Amino acid sequence: MIEKFNAYALTVRDVKKCVEFYRDQLGLALAEASDEFAYLTFPKGGPGVALVAATGLAREIPRERIEPEKALLQRNYFAVFLEDADAAYDELRKKGVRFVQPPATRPTGQRYAFFEDPEGNLWEISHFRK
Repeated sequence: MIEKFNAYALTVRDVKKCVEFYRDQLGLALAEASDEFAYLTFPKGGPGVALVAATGLAREIPRERIEPEKALLQRNYFAVFLEDADAAYDELRKKGVRFVQPPATRPTGQRYAFFEDPEGNLWEISHFRK
């Protein structure tokens, strides 16, 4: 079902400031950036670091789950790619997995959904439409 680990997603308040840190101080390469999202890669490959604006994430899953105005909260999550996020959503729901956001589509065409484990750790499953 889960085919590859894509990124460790960090929910941040200031994407631009964090890009500067990860790029300029840690040496990661900037692969993609917008006001509410950035993706950086490591020199030797592997999963990258996704920087996601807390305000943007709060529009994708219930705001009370993210609470972007609070200083300390659990906002980070795992992001994995699948062949079909909608099919995985159906299969995982049948197994009793609790989703906090059913499948939706980002402006980029990426289909995504969020679920949580028994401790409340978030996972994003997604795929890009072909």
